[in-house]
Amino acid sequence: MKYILLMIVLYFCTAITASAGEADNAKQYAPITAPQFQILLPGNTIIGEYRQMRERTKTYNFSEKHNKDGTTDYFEGSLKSKGVWYTLGKQKICYKYPNDENMGAGISCFWVYKQDTCYYGYGIAAMTLNGPRRFEDWSARWILKGSGGTCDAPIS
Repeated sequence: MKYILLMIVLYFCTAITASAGEADNAKQYAPITAPQFQILLPGNTIIGEYRQMRERTKTYNFSEKHNKDGTTDYFEGSLKSKGVWYTLGKQKICYKYPNDENMGAGISCFWVYKQDTCYYGYGIAAMTLNGPRRFEDWSARWILKGSGGTCDAPIS
């Protein structure tokens, strides 16, 4: 009798786990292209979070206003920075923050995929020729301010 009960419990646990896995696999991630960025971002602010806490500000959260002239106003904790944004190739968005040592000297480029109302950004280390290795390995995710959009439960 104990053996039968154990088998029934294991069966239901397996069924529940399989259903949860199927739900994750059912999520649809659509790549955002350069022309879509050019329509989506000018005049809008993104509100998001990083996957890893930012050491410099001890926060996960950020926002960035994308001005119509290609400049940005970036906020992360007490850090504020002026930057520029542009698209590169068919699908990358890039950011640079000239004259701001807090933001590093380089250019940061991302591939972005949308799932429902949330945008997920991936750096080059997370990408393959066919897209992200795993969609769960995003480096930052965001919504458009005022869109009513949401992402999954927050990291922080």
